[in-house]
Amino acid sequence: MRLTLRQVEIFVAVAEHLHFGRAAEALHISQPTVSQEVGRLEKALGLPLFDRSRRSASLTPAGEVMAAEGRALIAQAEGLVGRVRLYEDSRMRLAVVVASPSVINQLLPAVLSRAEQELPQVHIQEAAVDTGEVSATLDSEHGDIGLGRFLDDLEGFRKEVIVQEQVFVALSRSHPLAARTRIDLKDLDDLPLLLWPREQNPTYYDYLLKVCTDRGLNPMILVSPPRIVGSRRYLLSESRAFSLVPASMVGHMSEDLSTLPLQEEATVKLEMQWRASDVRPQLKMLRKLIREEAAELGKI
Repeated sequence: MRLTLRQVEIFVAVAEHLHFGRAAEALHISQPTVSQEVGRLEKALGLPLFDRSRRSASLTPAGEVMAAEGRALIAQAEGLVGRVRLYEDSRMRLAVVVASPSVINQLLPAVLSRAEQELPQVHIQEAAVDTGEVSATLDSEHGDIGLGRFLDDLEGFRKEVIVQEQVFVALSRSHPLAARTRIDLKDLDDLPLLLWPREQNPTYYDYLLKVCTDRGLNPMILVSPPRIVGSRRYLLSESRAFSLVPASMVGHMSEDLSTLPLQEEATVKLEMQWRASDVRPQLKMLRKLIREEAAELGKI
């Protein structure tokens, strides 16, 4: 039995449109070519994939299975091409680092500064994404190294915790509790907790809520846009809410906000993620440098 990837691509197009003519238009080829290639595929398999008894094509049970497996095969082929192209001359010198908001503030600038001196052969591009989008960006082939919190488990990728950062409370400098050296979360029961929507990163969201409940606070949630230090920051400045932020945000908030440690300390992990098959030496060196800078961040 011999079949080609092109035959599978054509079949999947027909399966999606359930019409040979529309599939031909989508693929920019002639309808006879579509019919011929689907016929050859059916002959190679020894099974009909379409029921042609109606004006529009419909999938047979074998066709349903072939459509699902065909889509997976095409995705694997596209991933294979993408991984091989990592070794083009231009990509051998490029590293795209995908980072969530808090990483942009402290860790990534330190990495870039040191890499300029120690890895001048590597051209680093940073891609800032919202909380919860790091893994998806890597999975879509738009990055080489991801830095964020509670990253997703992805097939074909590795991830590791590179630092545990202390959690701080962010609230207005005008709030009476801002004069303290540490804050007991129970004392903030009159303020809602400002957080991004849970669907952005459910695990991270639930973890921050657990930090509160473990310390005797069941906060009302005030939902913010993707970045809590963005357009809704005024809610913090006006003492209408508080938020929980990692240590790397300390010193990078606006002057009208205070960041204070918790009375009962908590930490939040920062993770690094990369494609397991990516063995480019410059990426290995950059990951080592990131680990070292993250370790320094953990000492602060």
